[in-house]
Amino acid sequence: MPAAAPSPAPPRRTADTVRRVLGEALRLTRPVEARISPDGRYVATAAATPDGARLVLTPVGGSPDAAPHWPGPGAPAAERHTPRWLPDSRTLLHIAEPPGGGPARLDALDTGDGTVRSLAELPGAVEELHVSDDGREALALCAADGAERDGMHLGVPVRLGPAPAPERFAPGLGARTLHHVDLADGRRTEVSPPGLTVWNTAWRGGTLAVATVGEDTLPGGYYEARLARLDLAARTATTLHTPAGQLAAPSLSPDLRTAAVVEGISIVSGRPVTVDLATGAVGHPAGTEDATWLHHAADGTLWYAGWDTHGSRVGHAGPEPRVLWRDTVTLGGPGFQPALSLSADGRLAATVLDAPGRAPETVVALTSGPDAWRWRPVTALNPDPGPGLAALTTEETRWHAPDGTEVHGLLLYAGPREAGPRPLALLVHGGPAWLWSAGYAPGDVLGLAPALAAAGHLVLLANPRGSSGRGLDHARAVVGDAGGGDLDDLLAGVRHLTAAGLADPDRTAVLGHSYGGYAAALLAGRTDAFRAAVVVSAPTNWLSFTHTSNIGGGYDRAYALGDPTTPAGREDLLARSAVLAAGGRGTPTLLLHGEADRVTPVGQAHELYRSLVRAGRAPAELYVYPGEGHEFTDPGHLLDAAARAADWLDTHLGGPAPDPAHPAAPTTPPRAAPEDDSPRESSGAARPLPVQERP
Repeated sequence: MPAAAPSPAPPRRTADTVRRVLGEALRLTRPVEARISPDGRYVATAAATPDGARLVLTPVGGSPDAAPHWPGPGAPAAERHTPRWLPDSRTLLHIAEPPGGGPARLDALDTGDGTVRSLAELPGAVEELHVSDDGREALALCAADGAERDGMHLGVPVRLGPAPAPERFAPGLGARTLHHVDLADGRRTEVSPPGLTVWNTAWRGGTLAVATVGEDTLPGGYYEARLARLDLAARTATTLHTPAGQLAAPSLSPDLRTAAVVEGISIVSGRPVTVDLATGAVGHPAGTEDATWLHHAADGTLWYAGWDTHGSRVGHAGPEPRVLWRDTVTLGGPGFQPALSLSADGRLAATVLDAPGRAPETVVALTSGPDAWRWRPVTALNPDPGPGLAALTTEETRWHAPDGTEVHGLLLYAGPREAGPRPLALLVHGGPAWLWSAGYAPGDVLGLAPALAAAGHLVLLANPRGSSGRGLDHARAVVGDAGGGDLDDLLAGVRHLTAAGLADPDRTAVLGHSYGGYAAALLAGRTDAFRAAVVVSAPTNWLSFTHTSNIGGGYDRAYALGDPTTPAGREDLLARSAVLAAGGRGTPTLLLHGEADRVTPVGQAHELYRSLVRAGRAPAELYVYPGEGHEFTDPGHLLDAAARAADWLDTHLGGPAPDPAHPAAPTTPPRAAPEDDSPRESSGAARPLPVQERP
């Protein structure tokens, strides 16, 4: 008998690869923050694992494969993070959160024998922890139960237990306050000035602190916070500096004579500002941009770490600024921003390093001498990260917008570069003052960048005007021009890759999260440049946003979107809104949103969905995920949303991308390309297409 013919292979789906590669990313153990001991012998790492937050203790001089020291078996069960060394280089303070919820604890780990002591209960979620220079006191910044959080912190309220029913909203609720702990007896005392919310602080012990403060407890108030000198004994605040933008990362000199803070916009990176605490004189040191972390050394040097185009930079700020190190890699710290930890003598630095082809690990380096800034891993948290992520190529690219502005971006792809033209996925980050930096598995926009690249797409991670990494003027270039020049930058990137023969103009999609989702929705509504769009957690109506978002009133003023108290301002807000975007013939649009999002409330998604359905020019679907905030955190929800996005692209780009190992031309006929991608008037009434809305 003749041999039976082999069964045909099942059709290849982009979603299958997306699930597999995104699953690899979700299984990574991600070091969040690294702290080197004062004597430079050990590094404590706060690591986010698939099972929760843990501490890892590793020797600086040992092998990264050495077994880490964890809290001993007698330690109470808890998620442990925010490590802070005492001067003895043996005791490690940290925050412990009970697995069942409830108030956080300040615990002390004896790294010599692994025992843990509970020192104090803290009244809320701990957002910052400081230790006095003499090791006798601690200061914790605590967000009360119900305190609202911004998009960098998931966009959902702090919950120490079940959500109240009904939930109460009233001015003054959910404040962030400072609490002093005497480490000898565990006595805790609230020391915040009454009536003020503290957003971040610097403190070295005693009664003096500097902090960014404001009256509004909502994250929208952070956009108008000022730098103040705090007397923790008298619980009073004296304003030191009222900024033009937003403040973060304050630092205090060891002699308590000088304070410094970063001034920027939105998600803060920016320029250092210094204040003489004796005279009140404010200085603006030139030559330092995109700082995210400041530290006064014992000799008075002001260190900084920050962004550098798609990478990171370390240097000294001040009258004679110096760049000590820079590279196209991502350094990490609290808030997912570049930061360092220095030994007491300043000879060693520790941080988290994440780079293309190199899974994130904690690293250390000497800060001077012939071997300075040669980062060496001291952890091996991800010994086998997975084949899908490791096989990708990341390269820098640049192009020019129509007005001559140079724009930078990253390309991700699998297989040989010359395998194009490929389907193009343009991914737009949030902020807009965030950025795409060179990393192992870039995480914005549902973590789709590496997954789509592995599936055969050419992925463009663009940093248009408004992004961090190229100076504060570049980040402020969208103020008063949201949805203007930044969209020109993005469209120019698509044209650049098409002209180079790398991207197929008839198989191009745009995907974005938060402000990036807003940009994606505008591009889908105003132009015919894309065959599909995916909009995640996006603001779509700036007029309703300013009244319903927990950053409303602050964010829209920072970006000069329009004044909702005047007729002209309301017209400006609506004119910039994606719900009224017109000019294109219609782009199939998938909306994905978290039901619990307080930054871009889910009503923003419903508004855009309804406007697209009424227009009837192209398919639209909306999926709302229960319990999710501005970022999706449930792995099942994240994988489901990413797979739906991949299926949307398969459906509307004419099938899956060719296998990058065996590229082939698409089998479906392309649509006729538009003459250009500039906004145009609607082509008139179209036959309504069937639309699905699913929970």
